[in-house]
Amino acid sequence: MALVLGVKVGEVIDIADHWLTILSIDGRDTATLIASTGSKTAICSSRMTEIISDVWVSLEPNASRSRLRLLLEAPRHFPITRRADPPR
Repeated sequence: MALVLGVKVGEVIDIADHWLTILSIDGRDTATLIASTGSKTAICSSRMTEIISDVWVSLEPNASRSRLRLLLEAPRHFPITRRADPPR
């Protein structure tokens, strides 16, 4: 079963020793991420994409223009956290 996170552009998700950031929402069913490896990856709602070894990502269909829902599948022992916004 996938973990579902509501995210917006610029948010950082930490997964084990890696991170990923949402670069852009490219359409209702597509977005672009960048991972700690430096690779930019287009993801979509029609299939899961491996972005880091053993970590698969997809989108829930029909994202809004400002927020989307990421579906993450990873081994249970990988901690997955949303990075807190810095204090203002």
